[in-house]
Amino acid sequence: MKLSYQENSKLSWKQFQNSNRNGVRSLLGTPYIDLGVPSKDLTPKKENMTFDQALTKLKHTSPLKITVSGDIGAGKSTFAKHLAEVLDIPRIYIGQFMREEAAKRKITLDALSKLFEQDPSLDRKLDELQRERSRQVDRAVFEGRTSWHFVENPTIKLYLAVDPKVATERIWQDRSDKRDQYGTIEALYKANQKRKESEIYRYKTYYNINVYDTNNYDLVIDTTNLSIEQAFEQAIIQMGEKLDE
Repeated sequence: MKLSYQENSKLSWKQFQNSNRNGVRSLLGTPYIDLGVPSKDLTPKKENMTFDQALTKLKHTSPLKITVSGDIGAGKSTFAKHLAEVLDIPRIYIGQFMREEAAKRKITLDALSKLFEQDPSLDRKLDELQRERSRQVDRAVFEGRTSWHFVENPTIKLYLAVDPKVATERIWQDRSDKRDQYGTIEALYKANQKRKESEIYRYKTYYNINVYDTNNYDLVIDTTNLSIEQAFEQAIIQMGEKLDE
């Protein structure tokens, strides 16, 4: 019996790890072993990588180009910023370029998205910038919807997922965020959904890709029921194990 995080959301991430590591031993006192079918491989299974081991591996891996993409409100910016700081590598933040472009034009991000639909050159400008920057560095965190597609030779393509209603609540509560302020949480939810539809249409039309298709990524972390600390620890361990494959 293996516990899932969703079934044990009250556990801390470390408690959840220990529960899975110990398996039935932690639940029944002793492990159950089926002796009816002889095992062909008696080699002990490799133990799960610890957070410190995974972090050390990431710090000493080069080249290391990690792309961070995901749902609106999944915590991509917070995650990518913290990851870059911990690994002491640059953060190539495409979202910041979009915000700067919107500020120059004195329009909202939603309005900018509509302009992107009408003028493909705006999208292509940012995407080519990602490609160009990826050629100039050996180690960096790339954050953006299309980073996984345009960064050359990405080491790990990470996707952060979240339930859209939870995402809306997060954005609504973050009053320090530079995103547009809406009169009601319902209006914000609708705006997020329209923005997602716009991005799906745009990138499908321009590049024939779906940035929200999780099959495009190496690792997917669902942050719906996780704090940023829990999501970060889980991601570090999974990335370390990915490098160890």
